[in-house]
Amino acid sequence: GDGTAPPPPSLEGLTTSRRRAPPHRRLLALFNRARRQNLREVSVNLLRLVASSGLAVLLSMVFPGVTKGEEPTARSVADRTALLSYSVINMAMMALMKTMDLFGKERHVVVREQMRREYTGPEYLAAKMLAEFPLDASFSALYALVLKHTTGLRVGTATLVGTLSLVTMACAALGFAVGSATSDEKTALTVGMPLMIIYMVVGVINPSGVNPEEVPPVFLSWIKLASPVRWGIEALCVAEFKGMEFKKPKNFRVLDTPRMGALALVNNGNQVLNSLGLEGKTWEGLMKNLALLVGAELVVAVAGLALNRPRFVRALGCTGHADFDENG
Repeated sequence: GDGTAPPPPSLEGLTTSRRRAPPHRRLLALFNRARRQNLREVSVNLLRLVASSGLAVLLSMVFPGVTKGEEPTARSVADRTALLSYSVINMAMMALMKTMDLFGKERHVVVREQMRREYTGPEYLAAKMLAEFPLDASFSALYALVLKHTTGLRVGTATLVGTLSLVTMACAALGFAVGSATSDEKTALTVGMPLMIIYMVVGVINPSGVNPEEVPPVFLSWIKLASPVRWGIEALCVAEFKGMEFKKPKNFRVLDTPRMGALALVNNGNQVLNSLGLEGKTWEGLMKNLALLVGAELVVAVAGLALNRPRFVRALGCTGHADFDENG
């Protein structure tokens, strides 16, 4: 009754005094447990449902320059860029927060079960992926469908759904990585939130444009490579602006042009991409980079589980097979 999620049920039965169950049985049992846990969290899923659709409607009202049924104009460029950027950030934050909180809460149960050698870290991570990724992606898909229906975005529905779903998976994998390297949910949030803020800062597109002659510091380039926000925003901007032609006003007015930075006086979508430093990039290439990032984050998560797995020492003077956790 205190709002705390119940601990996952035990997986007793997967081990015997002689040997463990086969890997496929362990994986299936872990997946079924995670799936049942998701189904039990009705209130959480309803809140995510309302939040996903509500955020899409809210953003469609905040950025009236992207009105449904109207042709793209030069003046709408800033609104389109901001709308796509906020969409990526919203989905990224929701996925990361949920995954870190869940991973942290389950940590003690997982450690206890690994002490009994019921399953391995990679098996646990694989089961969580199979259970969590489709659910997280479904909320992103709902958000994308509502956003597409309520705004005049040019990007295709399938492209919008696919990009935001992969961004969500990338941030869920980031949550797995942070959670595996920390001891509980509080520590995970303490580490994960500043990390996501850094990824947001380096990932958002600077409206003042990019000077190709300026080479960023090496460490900043590495941070950008690890930012799911960066890949998601760039992919959606490329899909939105590539080949876009602006509606020509009958009488030229300065008020009909973009008002700031590199977006001022652009004549079509390709010029927008050039001004933002995205010329030559493709949606497919950016999505490939995002998928590679998901894989790298999962590798970090597996390594974190391996480094933080329970370790045992034999107690001196014991005649039986009693092992003790060296961490106490």
